Amino acid sequence: MNSTKTSHRNPHTPHAVDNADWLKTAAIIAVSIGHFGHFFIEDDRWWSVFGRLAAPTFFFLMGYAQTRTVPLHWIWLGVILTLLESWNANWTWVAPNILLSFVLIRSARPYVQILLQRHGWAAFAVLVSALLAVVSIAGKIVDYGSEGWLWALFGLCQRMYVDSRSAADVDGPAQGSAPPAPAMKEDAGVMRLLACFAAVVVYVWQEQNEYSFPQIQFAVFIFGIAVWSVSLCLFLRGPSRIQPPEAIAGALRFIGRHTLEIYAIQLAGSELLVKLVPDLAP
Repeated sequence: MNSTKTSHRNPHTPHAVDNADWLKTAAIIAVSIGHFGHFFIEDDRWWSVFGRLAAPTFFFLMGYAQTRTVPLHWIWLGVILTLLESWNANWTWVAPNILLSFVLIRSARPYVQILLQRHGWAAFAVLVSALLAVVSIAGKIVDYGSEGWLWALFGLCQRMYVDSRSAADVDGPAQGSAPPAPAMKEDAGVMRLLACFAAVVVYVWQEQNEYSFPQIQFAVFIFGIAVWSVSLCLFLRGPSRIQPPEAIAGALRFIGRHTLEIYAIQLAGSELLVKLVPDLAP
């Protein structure tokens, strides 16, 4: 009798729900709440309070992901959504849709990571200073402006911290001139906290300037962003410890793999509804 065991994954066995699936599902729910209030509710500020949690999540995940491929449908969907928004605004200039910001971030991410790895704190300081310097004009050029890019930088630093923590746990000689793994872990850990702090401060400031939340709503907004930021600081890509029943798990996996397409359909539908049926708009 052969005692050698070969393990093969059954192709019909469903994949486990990933931590990112939960995060993306929460973000798409927040998007839906924010958009519903914006397009169909007269006083939408409470809706906007909860909707403000979506964009930081998407930008964070753009920085966290290591994928370099830029899907072409992000570009044409971003252009269509930008045109729809401008159409509803009587063809005035609007900042290009967030999908086009994601295209830029995914294209720039590898080079930003190289800068941080080679020049460490000097590169980090220059990047954060540059983003803070253009806060007032960046929002007119790209959706969410500097605040979105700061969230993406936070996501990148979080990924570098997670990777360096894994490297520090592996015994072995240092390779080449790379800094020791413990030093990389410590630097990346502090960088991600500083990037998180900068992203939160700029985001709260900019969103309050735009929405002018009353005191109670502003306090809830700050509390929500603070709690969400702590959750992102603890985020680690991988199978979730909580595995729901398959009916729910299937929905979570679907949303996790098609989040931006769901966002685009939902936004385009709302833009078209208020344009074609004006009475629906507040």
